[in-house]
Amino acid sequence: MRKRNGIPIDIPSARKKAVKDKVLKHPEYNQYNVYVTMFKHEDGQNVWTIVPIAHPVFKELKKTGYRIIEKWDKREVSA
Repeated sequence: MRKRNGIPIDIPSARKKAVKDKVLKHPEYNQYNVYVTMFKHEDGQNVWTIVPIAHPVFKELKKTGYRIIEKWDKREVSA
C-alpha cells in the first residue's frame, strides 16, 4: 500500500497476491446425494443419525431398529 502525504492509498495492483488453497473434499462427498435422517431410542437416550441411503451402513442401522424420519436430497438442501 502506498502513502501520499502520510495517507494510505489503496491501489489494487500494489496489493500482495493471496495464496490460493485448494479445498479437498472427502472422496465419498459426491458419491451420495440422497440421505436419510434416522432415529432410535436406546438406553434412555434418543439417538439421531444421518446416513446416505446407498451406503451399506444404512441397511445395518435398519436391522438394529432405527426408524426413518426424513428422506432428503443433498442437492436440494445445500445452497
